[in-house]
Amino acid sequence: MPFFAQRVVDRGYDLPNPYDVGYSYFNGAQRYQLSNLMVGANGNGLRSADFVQFDQSRIRSESNQFQLGAWLFPFMNVYGIVGNVRGGGDINIGFSSLTALEQFFGLNIGCAGRRPPPNCANPIKLPTAHADYSGHTYGGGFTLVGTYGDLFFSLPVTYTVSDISMSDSLIHSWNISPRIGWNLHLGSAGILTPYVGATWFRTRAVITGHFDVPIEAAGGQTQRLDYQIDQSVTGSWSGVAGLSWAASKRFGLLAEFGYGYNRNDVILTAFLRF
Repeated sequence: MPFFAQRVVDRGYDLPNPYDVGYSYFNGAQRYQLSNLMVGANGNGLRSADFVQFDQSRIRSESNQFQLGAWLFPFMNVYGIVGNVRGGGDINIGFSSLTALEQFFGLNIGCAGRRPPPNCANPIKLPTAHADYSGHTYGGGFTLVGTYGDLFFSLPVTYTVSDISMSDSLIHSWNISPRIGWNLHLGSAGILTPYVGATWFRTRAVITGHFDVPIEAAGGQTQRLDYQIDQSVTGSWSGVAGLSWAASKRFGLLAEFGYGYNRNDVILTAFLRF
């Protein structure tokens, strides 16, 4: 490993050690769009509900991942990953009118008569609900790399599957992150590589659960809102800037920052090559 390595070495290139293990810590926030809502009141079953609105939600997540990889070719590293994930976020829920809220929960708040008060037609915003989740993730991918002089470029492609507590179905995600940087040779201190790039992230999930929400118009009564909803990312692209330090052929560190209106995150990685 890797295949064709000797040909590359014979041309004067110094290849990294063929196998690697690594640990990564991720912490970030992502905007999600919620759609295709199904709701139910107090455990009475789910039904389509266009009179209930879920705003875009910003979900924060944190994960720890372990990676095992190998250089299959001098220009391609393949890897598998496994880890855990947890997070949460605030979800804003609204009804198209006070009348719709009354009918949905079966309450008596004075909007059912022939002459309902004018405020019965006003949209209603329920108190913000908070959702937490945890679970495990696994997957794999490959990274294409190359250099031109001291110019460095890479293209990681990663596919992951997550099994989390707030979803009855598995969540499938793709992550593609082209990067370009410059290798700074530090002598015995190794190679330092600042880089920039972008990340394309795509995931879809069906989220199920319930909220216990107080209804101010009904004297603060608490009602159970069951839901099932499709969740997808808002905006697939974001920017990336990072710094990689190959202290030796055996040990390296990486710090990366993702930024953008829809997403921001930080990734810290340590790896050993052997």
